[in-house]
Amino acid sequence: MIVAYILDRLYVMRDTMSESLVGIGAAILATISWSLAPIAIRHGIRDDTDLISVTGVRALIAFLILLPLTASRIEEYSLTNYDLFLIVIAGILIGVSDVFYMKAIKRLGSWKAILIAYQYILIAQVLAYLLLGEVRGIYATFFTPLALLGIYIALKGNSNGDRNAAINILIAYMPAVLWGVATVISRYLTYSVDAVVIASLRSLSIAIIFTSIGFKRLITFTALGRRSFIYVLASGFFTHVGGFLVFLYALKFIGTFISTLVNSIGPLITQLLSRKLSGEELNRRHIIGALITTGSVALTLALSALILI
Repeated sequence: MIVAYILDRLYVMRDTMSESLVGIGAAILATISWSLAPIAIRHGIRDDTDLISVTGVRALIAFLILLPLTASRIEEYSLTNYDLFLIVIAGILIGVSDVFYMKAIKRLGSWKAILIAYQYILIAQVLAYLLLGEVRGIYATFFTPLALLGIYIALKGNSNGDRNAAINILIAYMPAVLWGVATVISRYLTYSVDAVVIASLRSLSIAIIFTSIGFKRLITFTALGRRSFIYVLASGFFTHVGGFLVFLYALKFIGTFISTLVNSIGPLITQLLSRKLSGEELNRRHIIGALITTGSVALTLALSALILI
């Protein structure tokens, strides 16, 4: 009986380890994809581009990409009205946050915007514990202050204290709050709804709502060159398909705490890419801040690899 018990526990551990590795891999891939999105946005939009219509078009492209996958899955799930309501609410929150995020990128640059907005990590972790009672991977919250410390170091001295600087910081913080709430809603939905279905219907809701609101301003797209338009389309893929869809699998397999903390790798990736592709200036303080922000991930992944989740 002892041998049977040990074999049974090893089998369970094998499944847990497999899920953990899949979840960690998904979180890393989502982070890379989300890190590419702000670079694509910065290259794709102009000062006169309407951000509301851009939000709708980006989501529409993502929905069209996901549609073939959704058609074969949606019949397998009996979605309740409450599920649909939550998906739409999450879509609205993400759509509004995207508008603020793109505005922050235009005003602050991609690396500053992502450093501030990624404080959603702490908000999502707190809400997951308070609203969902989630404790799996809760030790990750001990490493979150390191991420916030890195953000403080990277941003220290960048603001000149004027009114516009304060407004720009506030604009960048709006995605942090909205992403945090939407992340917890998405985590709740993963308990019973397929990830592809969630991502597809969420993209559809964003596309319908924001394209309708910004329909009269779609004319601004005609001013975009072919290359800029491709960047806008790519940003939609990086945000909703490569980012959100893959992130849903991370939430499902390793929970909110570790999934969101792994995302703190994002600022470092974006900074490095910005330096090469966008020509945005970086100094030693920015690099040190990003390294501190992402350093906590190494400890979290080490614990995850030991199945201490």
